Amino acid sequence: MSTFTAKTVDDAIEQGLSKLNLKKNNAQINIVQKSRKGFFGIGRKNAIVEIDEITQNKPVDNKTEDKPKENKIVKRPKNRKDINEEALKDLVSYLEPIVKELGIQAELEPKLVNRKFAEINFVTNQEGILIGKHGLTINALQDLSQIYLNHLGFSRLSIQLDTADYRHRRVETLKKLAEKTAREAVASGQPVYLDPMPSFERKVIHSELENSPHVETISSGREPYRSVVIEPQII
Repeated sequence: MSTFTAKTVDDAIEQGLSKLNLKKNNAQINIVQKSRKGFFGIGRKNAIVEIDEITQNKPVDNKTEDKPKENKIVKRPKNRKDINEEALKDLVSYLEPIVKELGIQAELEPKLVNRKFAEINFVTNQEGILIGKHGLTINALQDLSQIYLNHLGFSRLSIQLDTADYRHRRVETLKKLAEKTAREAVASGQPVYLDPMPSFERKVIHSELENSPHVETISSGREPYRSVVIEPQII
């Protein structure tokens, strides 16, 4: 078969038929890859088709020769795990050029944890640049990754980006921050406002202090400047 590439499937087919001097009803057409617009210009893919001429075979006399039975290959429908893994591979392809543009050499290791959660670990010697101040860079990449998955129709699949066990270390830091700030709020009798942080980090603060008899926590402000406020309990 001859292979043809164009911006759309129809364009690729038209191009192939013209070059092979064939009509559509005399051609065997196989769509290898559908076109994709990409996201912000990244991940764009052209359509690829294969075209071959249909050869006209002489009719076989059924009295003298039986027709061979065709072995039909039945394709099994893809399950949710397979579909999520494909989406994760697409996300890796989307992130790789972005990370390179940041001047970071990294190997991306995707992992589908379950039907609703996936991770991508960055193996790199430039963890500090990738993480950024207070996780600003890696959190921005994580937000962008979630937007990309939503764009593909995978809004129920949550993604977490990590490098050098940063997420675990950050959780431990946030827990210590919660306890320290709670003591400050009780000692001063005044609410204490923490720096803005993403929702998954605010949840760590809320969870750490939810059973405290001395303070209570609320979230204040609008994204992306929403922060946790720790207030002393009114007795």
